[in-house]
Amino acid sequence: MIKANINRKFSRHLNNSVNTNQSLFVADYTQQTASRRGVKLFAGNPPSDIDYFSLRNSGLQIVGIAFNNKSFRRADGSPLSQCECAVFPDVSDNNSWILFAELKYSCRDYNNGYNLNKARRQLFKTQYYYKSEGIFTPTNTCYLFASLPLQSEPFPNITLDPSYLLDMKEKHNIVIRFQNSAEIINDKQIYA
Repeated sequence: MIKANINRKFSRHLNNSVNTNQSLFVADYTQQTASRRGVKLFAGNPPSDIDYFSLRNSGLQIVGIAFNNKSFRRADGSPLSQCECAVFPDVSDNNSWILFAELKYSCRDYNNGYNLNKARRQLFKTQYYYKSEGIFTPTNTCYLFASLPLQSEPFPNITLDPSYLLDMKEKHNIVIRFQNSAEIINDKQIYA
């Protein structure tokens, strides 16, 4: 369902997608290479030249889409803000999950509040672009991960209020986490 809807509304997103049943590693080379490489998804083996977000997987066929500054555009052609990537089960239905990840490469923990809140805004915008086009439904759990690959968890100087997290899940079926890894349980759930 999700893949078919993306193909219908944003078919170009699938041109450089990764389809795998292995773990997926997300890295953003934008700053490190002055945008030449951008966001890269690695199936099976993590990159050795950069820190990354890890999505552990033990056999579920998944699709990962790396976004760039041409993925979402305004009517005038200018780029919209978006996160690094989306991941979802290759075969999905109205109860499957969809994941969005944003990485911020900062080793300065005093910037965490700013960086993670900016990441959260980017995640919300990107999931909105897909949701508003009917790519997924309110019954699809939407996982939003903001990652600081250069830092160890839990990230200093930032917390998410438990009542906010509960409210997002109950009202919007959104799970928000600030962490560098997650694990796929099945096509309906991610362990975050």
